[in-house]
Amino acid sequence: MNLNDFIVSRRPRWERFSYLLDRYDGVGSLPLTTKDSEEIFTLYRLVSSDLSLMSTAGGSAAVTEYLQRLIARGYQSLSPPQHVSPFRAWWRLLRHDFPAAARRQWMVLLLAAGVMFGGTVFGWISTSIHPSTALSIVPREFWRQRPAQRVESRFKMQSGTHFSFSIGQNLAFTVMLFTHNILVGVLGFATAAVFGIISIGLLFYNGMMLGSLAQRYFADGVGTYLLAWVGPHGSFELPAICVASAAGLIIARAELTGGGRFGSVLVAIRAQRHDIVCLLLGAAHMFVVAGIFEGGFSQLTNAIIPYWLKIAVAALLFLILVEYLFFIPIDDAGSKPPALEYFRNVSGDANAVANAERDGLGLFQRPSLALAREKMKEAP
Repeated sequence: MNLNDFIVSRRPRWERFSYLLDRYDGVGSLPLTTKDSEEIFTLYRLVSSDLSLMSTAGGSAAVTEYLQRLIARGYQSLSPPQHVSPFRAWWRLLRHDFPAAARRQWMVLLLAAGVMFGGTVFGWISTSIHPSTALSIVPREFWRQRPAQRVESRFKMQSGTHFSFSIGQNLAFTVMLFTHNILVGVLGFATAAVFGIISIGLLFYNGMMLGSLAQRYFADGVGTYLLAWVGPHGSFELPAICVASAAGLIIARAELTGGGRFGSVLVAIRAQRHDIVCLLLGAAHMFVVAGIFEGGFSQLTNAIIPYWLKIAVAALLFLILVEYLFFIPIDDAGSKPPALEYFRNVSGDANAVANAERDGLGLFQRPSLALAREKMKEAP
């Protein structure tokens, strides 16, 4: 097989297939017609055949990699969704997809957490310098009593003979917290679409409130109560806010970088939509866990449960969350999008497979035939 003749004769179909995929992904200005839809599946089969010929004949590594990426992108766009039971889909989300998405997007998660932590430090320092700052940062309902007075009144209420635990009231309070917390997460996600500015501001402000509140409680000698109160539910709630906001910041990153390595904002968002959805759904589950603790366990004072035990539970919950998201081994086949598994099967190049796995969803960037030709010129 003459490599140059092969490339010249087949290049039009490769470029046509890439063009139709762009239109299918919404990058082009024209939608696909019925004839285009039939053509794109025909081209998918033809380009797959070209890839097989290149792999068998041992042709140019640059062109082979180009075709591998093109076919993988086509598979991702055109393959029908798999039908699974709701329980299996839910289990796969929690066991595979959510932690895998968190590991692929760890830099965005770190950014969100860093912004919130920065706000916490700022709130603590500014309130230490000017205690009245707390009145403008934290809702006034928290300052109807001094922190020490608030803690004392709650302790007396729970240590009195008339204290009772109502399951109905606790359930209603927990459901209200579910709704509020998930709304906070959705707001952090949605506002990130404006180049991330509002979302970053919300993260910083939430951190400021926490830092200002903590400073006043510690200054009033009841910091241990605050840790025992916020810790159990905060160990999931605060990271959940960061995770939901990070899902939106993925979109903001695509906007700010013009799509980055994906070549287009729309292509970048579409290529990473799996991670965005998994982070949002995972954050929703974290909010549910936080609401369960906040509606009951977190509200109990030292009159019922020792503060040291509540703080220990909070630390344990946070360690479990970090272990789950970043360290517990997950089944790679279950956590990767189907196109990556397909790429592993059609690729005979071990280095290309390793690079694709390292880049995660970067596999589905728009391949450049011009770049492939340049690599061919550079090859010995």
